[in-house]
Amino acid sequence: MKRKTISLDADVHRLLVSRKGRKETLSAALRRMLAEEQDPADYLDDLFAHPPKVDVALLRRRQQHPPRSPRPRRAA
Repeated sequence: MKRKTISLDADVHRLLVSRKGRKETLSAALRRMLAEEQDPADYLDDLFAHPPKVDVALLRRRQQHPPRSPRPRRAA
C-alpha cells in the first residue's frame, strides 16, 4: 500500500488521537471516522428523536435581561 505524508495542525492531531482506539492506527481511525459520515437528514431524525433538554427559566431570564456584549460601545 502506498503511503503519503500529510501535515496536520496540532489541535487537529490532538482531536484525532483522542478519538482513535487504543490499538488503532491513525489511518484506521481516519478511515473509520470518514465511514461514519451521516446524511444531514439523519442528524435531524436523531434530533427529533432525542430533543435537547431546555432550561425554560434561563431562556426567559435571558429574554428579559439579554447578556451585554463585551465589545465597547460605538461612539454616536
